[in-house]
Amino acid sequence: MNNEREESLFLGTAFRAAAIGPLPESQKNRIRLGEELQPTGVYAQLIPYHRTILDVEALQENERNDPEFRNRDWWWDHQCIRFLNGKVGLKVLLLAIPFIWMLTLLFSGLAGIGFGVLQLSNVFGVPAVLCGLLLIVLVPAWLFFAFWVIPPTTNWIMGTGMGFLLKPFEKSLGNKLDKTLEDGCSEFNRLIGQVRLALGRGRTFEAPFVEFDAYVERVIQQGGIFYRLMLVHRYTQKIFNKTSFSSIEAEKYEVQALWDMLQCYMDVTQPLPDTPRLEPFRHLDPVTAEYDQTTGRNPRYWRDLDLAAWKDGEGLELLQRQREYPWGQRVCKLTPKLGQIDMDTYREQRPVTASVI
Repeated sequence: MNNEREESLFLGTAFRAAAIGPLPESQKNRIRLGEELQPTGVYAQLIPYHRTILDVEALQENERNDPEFRNRDWWWDHQCIRFLNGKVGLKVLLLAIPFIWMLTLLFSGLAGIGFGVLQLSNVFGVPAVLCGLLLIVLVPAWLFFAFWVIPPTTNWIMGTGMGFLLKPFEKSLGNKLDKTLEDGCSEFNRLIGQVRLALGRGRTFEAPFVEFDAYVERVIQQGGIFYRLMLVHRYTQKIFNKTSFSSIEAEKYEVQALWDMLQCYMDVTQPLPDTPRLEPFRHLDPVTAEYDQTTGRNPRYWRDLDLAAWKDGEGLELLQRQREYPWGQRVCKLTPKLGQIDMDTYREQRPVTASVI
C-alpha cells in the first residue's frame, strides 16, 4: 500500500496493527472462564459465511430502492460501522402486542363459550349432559379457529392496523423513534480508530479500538451451546455483547470470522473486508480502491451475485476455509505491548474524546 497516501487520509489515532504502541497492563486477568480470548492484529482474511448470506439479500434489496445507498438506515460505509445496542423497552413492546392479541383472542372466545353454556343451563334449563357435549365440541373448535386466524390477523395488526392507528401521530412518533435509535446507536469508526458505545439515556462510552479485548463467549441455551462475540474494555472491564452487531451463532468459527472482519475493517493499512454491506463504498476508501484496482476486483460482485449458485460454489469454499483455518495458531500482536507503559503516562496520550479510565 501507499503509506504516504494512507497516512494523509486517516488520523494518527486510527488503528494500525503493525504499529500498536505501548499499552498499560490490564488491571485484571484477561483470561475469563468459559470465554476464549481472541488475538489482535493477525488476519485470516475471512468473512462470516452465514452473515454474508443475509447481507447479500439486504444489499440487493436495498439497491432496488436506493441505488446510491444514501438512505440513512444503511449503517455501514467506508468510514464507520454503526449498530444498535440492545434496547429492551422497544423490543418488549413489539413482542407484547402480538402476544396480548393472541391471549385476548384465545381467552375471550373460551370465556364467551363458557358464559354461553352457563346461560343455556341456568336460564333456559338445557340438560347438563347436552351442555357438556357443547363444551367438548365448541372448545376444541374455537382453539382450532383461533390458532388458524392468529397468524394473518397478527400480521394485519402489526402492519395495516398499527399503521392506521398511528397515522395521526406519524410525525411525532417518527421523531421519537429517530431519537431512540440515535440514543442506542454505537459505532466502530475506521477513520479515527475509535469505538463509541451507547449506554442509553444519552450516555456513551468511547475508547480507542486497541483498548478492547475480544472473546468468543459461550451462550448456553435450551438447544445447546452457542457462541457470540464479546468485547471487553481492558481498563474498565465494561462488557459489550448484547448488540445488533454480534448475534448468537451455532458455530464458533462464524464468530471468529466476525472478529477477523472487524479488525480488518478498523486497520487502515488493510483494504475494507470484501463483505456485501461495504461493497457500495469500496471506491471511496483510498486503500481499498488501490487494492481493488491492483487485483481487478469486480466492483459489483455482491450486487449482481446469484446467491443460490454462490452457496453451491464460492460460498461452499468460504465455509470450508472457515472450518479448516487454524484459528488456534494465530499469534496476538497486541499482548506483547501490554505493560510497556504506566497508566498515568498512557492517559495523557489518549484522545480527548475518550471516556475517562
